[in-house]
Amino acid sequence: MIVVDGGSADGTAAVASAQATVLRSSSSRGSSLNDAARLARGNVLLFLHADTRLPVDAGDEIARVLRNPRVVGGAFRFAFDERCAIARVIAAWVNFRSRVFNVFLGDQALFVRKDVFFRAGGFRDWSLMEDLEILHRLRRFGSLRMTRSTIATSARRHRRDGWVKTTGRVWVVTLMHLLGVSPRSLMTFYRGRTVDSPAIIRARSQH
Repeated sequence: MIVVDGGSADGTAAVASAQATVLRSSSSRGSSLNDAARLARGNVLLFLHADTRLPVDAGDEIARVLRNPRVVGGAFRFAFDERCAIARVIAAWVNFRSRVFNVFLGDQALFVRKDVFFRAGGFRDWSLMEDLEILHRLRRFGSLRMTRSTIATSARRHRRDGWVKTTGRVWVVTLMHLLGVSPRSLMTFYRGRTVDSPAIIRARSQH
């Protein structure tokens, strides 16, 4: 396990160091994750948000998906750790989008064969949308699949900022990215608050 710590001040690095290798970084999220990936010894990389819990059968599911040599990676079905109606609706949309369009974002715990990740060039030196951007490059080497298992992501930002506002912001930023808006402009629009970022196994970073 490798934890990317982007400057936390709450003891995250000290606690994590008992269970994992801690990489302290002030670089962009994408660059930090690339550095962490280079330290990994396994042949499969899993990028997991700090506020997301894996299912107990995560390892088995990743192995099952990657049993097909034509599959280079994938992600998990999405759910919040809250079961209110709007949380279920948003999760259902995310899973529908993933199945129909084969699109996954970082909060779905992306996993990928390590050799393919580096052959594709790794993440861009971005702190936003680097998880979406890499997908089309990974597909050059094979297909991506969604697992049968479901991760659980914290809903605290949605409760704090409002479900519609938080979800709408993500949709707008995603659309802006697809329309070619620069990463710097995306960050200017999006960066109203600090949120947890993805990393290999566990991370705490600027976003």
